[in-house]
Amino acid sequence: MRVRNADEFLLRFRRIFEDYEQLFAPSIAQLRAQYAGKPGEDLLDYSLEVHAREYIVNSLLAALNWRLDAQPEEGLPNLVPEVPVRSSQRGTLRFLDYLGRERQTNNPLLIVETKRPNAELPQAWNPAATYSEIISMGLAGEALNGEWSKWLGDLRDYVRSIHNNTEKAPRRVVLTNGNWLILFLDPPDAFLEGGTHNPNRILVFENRTEIERRFSELFRHQEYQHVLGKPPVLTPGELPFYLDSETVDRAMHGLRLRYIEQQGIYNPQPVIKVAPVVFLRSQYGAWFRVEAPPQEYELPRKEADLGRHLVEVHKAAEDLLRQVNQRLGTSLQPFPLHKHYEDEDTFTAIPGVVECERNEFLVITGDKTHYLLPEPSVPDCPYHDWSKCNSAGVPSNPGPILARSIAPRSFFISGELHHCAHRDVNSAKTSPIASANRSRYGLRSGQEGEAFCEVWRFEQHLCCRTCVFEEVCTKVTVFQLPCVPPKSPRVVKTRV
Repeated sequence: MRVRNADEFLLRFRRIFEDYEQLFAPSIAQLRAQYAGKPGEDLLDYSLEVHAREYIVNSLLAALNWRLDAQPEEGLPNLVPEVPVRSSQRGTLRFLDYLGRERQTNNPLLIVETKRPNAELPQAWNPAATYSEIISMGLAGEALNGEWSKWLGDLRDYVRSIHNNTEKAPRRVVLTNGNWLILFLDPPDAFLEGGTHNPNRILVFENRTEIERRFSELFRHQEYQHVLGKPPVLTPGELPFYLDSETVDRAMHGLRLRYIEQQGIYNPQPVIKVAPVVFLRSQYGAWFRVEAPPQEYELPRKEADLGRHLVEVHKAAEDLLRQVNQRLGTSLQPFPLHKHYEDEDTFTAIPGVVECERNEFLVITGDKTHYLLPEPSVPDCPYHDWSKCNSAGVPSNPGPILARSIAPRSFFISGELHHCAHRDVNSAKTSPIASANRSRYGLRSGQEGEAFCEVWRFEQHLCCRTCVFEEVCTKVTVFQLPCVPPKSPRVVKTRV
């Protein structure tokens, strides 16, 4: 569970040391005495940095929402231990104790280096200098006591190596032994060429007592969402703390979608779960996501139950928007999806479909409440059925999809109204996006080389006439569907 505020962080921080002192430390002391020393010999003070990391630092970082745990289907967590980096100084591989990252882009956010619990803070010739000033002097080249010159040199190499390899510097660097903690608020200034080593941008917490005293300062500067620079997912009740009626200028419906490959006795089958989302844009261009957990809805496996599912999701989405308006004192109406695709600036900030985690997607639906439409916009199309496509000489490969499938990803099967079995439609959907042709098909969520179809990663044979993105995709000339919408009857005026 996400730690939501500094007070909760403080309570968790205190619990870390209570657990350590009452549970872990006695057991560790007993094991070390039994396996590594003479009876009664206290070896706990000689613990290596892995000891502090395992029992204190991991918990401290988790209390700041830097997590080492994630479900296998979610991919890597936002904090990864022992990440290799090619040293710009040595040319060899070096290993970071921890690398915090932005999960969508892998951009570096945080470096954490741990030292043994009995390591002391640095000293300088000038006794009046603060610890921040001492570290600033060390970064400027002044020799420090013990191993501190080496430790700061290692951090400099890590930051520069990451910057050389990614053209990005981490936003925070932490050095800690589990008791004291040094937080570099501006790693480029501290470690890159031309930096001033400003001591005011180096926070030193001398011990855990000072961390408790300055807990809100640490949380404000080190908590994951604060470092990421993006607002957290909000519930309607939290909205007034982030937005007010005067600052919101747009709302859109959307879905949080989870694609699950469920193992069966004979063949795996897809499971798709969705939860309504409301996207809000402030007049300053920032986007906010509002959800109402734990509501989630699973796509039914029976075609006859689909209509009821769409009604349930629609009601939940409308209720969520109603709660948003009630909390903000607004009367926002959902912004149309096709207009969102016409605004390059806002679309770049929040594309139509984003895979935010492995097999978890955020889907914008605009003024609709689902990525599925109740029925095709073109009636009586024969191409829902593979056998009819085969008779017409346009069947999709490799053959009919007769069971809900994960390879290819096709929740709907041949003969159902939401399934398309036409070869040319499938070919068009799979066509790769090319930067040279961007002007021919407008804005797309995918990057160069990815499929033209917006929903391709979780649904590859969906009938385009039953997809919420139909109004976007069919506007471009390069994407032509074999089924043609019925023309409106022509009105013939006669003179009387």
